[in-house]
Amino acid sequence: MDLTVGHFKHTYLSLTETFIYQYITNHERYEPFVASMRKENIENFPFQPRHTFLDHPRWSLRFLIYGGLAKLNIRELSQTYFGHIVNKTNPDILHAHFGPMGVELLPHRTPERPLVTTFYGYDTSMAVKDNESIRADYQRLFETGDLFLVEGPSMQEKLQTLGCPEEKIGLQRIAIDPSQITPQFPGERDSWRILLVGSFVEKKGIPDGIRAFASAFSDTENAELRIVGGEVRDLTKADLERLAAEHGVEDKVTFTGFLDYGEYLKEVRECTLLLAPSKTAESGDSEGGAPTVLLEAQASGKPVVTTTHADIPYVVEEGVAGKLVTPGNVSELSDALRWCRDHPKRFNQLGRAGRENMEQHHDITELATQLEQRYDRLL
Repeated sequence: MDLTVGHFKHTYLSLTETFIYQYITNHERYEPFVASMRKENIENFPFQPRHTFLDHPRWSLRFLIYGGLAKLNIRELSQTYFGHIVNKTNPDILHAHFGPMGVELLPHRTPERPLVTTFYGYDTSMAVKDNESIRADYQRLFETGDLFLVEGPSMQEKLQTLGCPEEKIGLQRIAIDPSQITPQFPGERDSWRILLVGSFVEKKGIPDGIRAFASAFSDTENAELRIVGGEVRDLTKADLERLAAEHGVEDKVTFTGFLDYGEYLKEVRECTLLLAPSKTAESGDSEGGAPTVLLEAQASGKPVVTTTHADIPYVVEEGVAGKLVTPGNVSELSDALRWCRDHPKRFNQLGRAGRENMEQHHDITELATQLEQRYDRLL
């Protein structure tokens, strides 16, 4: 590998960002490195070479100088540190993950060192709502940056609305490694284990999911709703427990909390179907493309019940791998779950179609090659 690419992100790496890890760890012709200000979940996402500012001792000269510049409002810590990393490594490609990171790397972009920025969701929704400053920053980024990647056509439309030229946008699907997920196709049902995965934020639609589950399965024996995730903002576990009690399903709803990746995949493999009631929050926050769990569930051979929010229809085809309904419509969501309850013999067919979809359209082996070909064209 003679060419290099630097992947820049403020924090490496959230448990929900496995899609970024897939690309970083599957380069073939480009030597990658990661640069971040802080780190988390390293045991789940091991990678080297990795440059992390907070790995430096607090008493080190670099930490003291960079901190002093920030306290004097001369230059932000991240601006100084990332500039240092760019000068030190001199990568052929700069790849920023999330829009604001692209803005920070803009001063280091040159004609010989193209800047690629991938947008993921909050950076085109909640981050820009009523924020003229970031919108102005984005205009500079769109004018000078070289390539902007999105997960699907819905995200592309959002980016164009913000002022990004269509010819600079590329569709780069979410990637998983199907070879690492052994499918467990559903058989005849004698129990129902519905899985809902997400942080307790409004856009995940967890209250809608609890209401729909109660409507469809409250009188069904051996039915359970398992919720994988935890408190971040918007909702608390106590809020959701009260809602389950109000609908008479408190004994059928299990909260697992946040799980490590292996435990989470075990939940996906063992569920009957995945429920993903995503929608746009009042704050404007929305899914960037589609939740990654929709891909991992299909790769595991599981049918899905979800919504037409964001780029979900680009990942899940209605009637082929599952059911799609209007975001925020609990009645439609309940009807879709009832259909699943009443048609268990269709599950094997739906599960196999989902697995085939993942192998054909979301395999990291093919998509990593596509990404590197995009780098080639910029150089």
